[in-house]
Amino acid sequence: MAKNDNNPLLNQTRTKLSELLALHEETPWSEDVIVNDRNRVRVVYNQPGEAVFDLVNPDNDEIWIVLFGQVTWRIGDEVAMNARPGDIVYVPAGTTYSIRTTGQDPSIRVSINAPDAPEPPPADTAPINPNPERIPGDPRYPETAGE
Repeated sequence: MAKNDNNPLLNQTRTKLSELLALHEETPWSEDVIVNDRNRVRVVYNQPGEAVFDLVNPDNDEIWIVLFGQVTWRIGDEVAMNARPGDIVYVPAGTTYSIRTTGQDPSIRVSINAPDAPEPPPADTAPINPNPERIPGDPRYPETAGE
């Protein structure tokens, strides 16, 4: 997953999503916005169909907040669960889970975790969806007249 190691937005009092979007030209990407001795807050952007499977954080709970798009989680032995903007998903420590962006639009989600949590495996880049619902502030999808 593309990552910006020289993030000028790290540990700011306020981070604008539009500024994070402007840092990245390819997907998927993830960007740490807060990292300290107790927390790591990361924003993740995926295109439809992009997924990571069989993740596990052995020592810490993980909390996800969906900002945009639709994301499907399979947590432990539970049935797949669809989450949409505003939904909060909780994964207990030691639980295996998988995440996939579903629907026709990209997804943006926030991960709240421990700073030493394991990194997810890398994902391949994907082409930009030419007809998505536009994410406000995303430079890949210019604003249209009348918006």
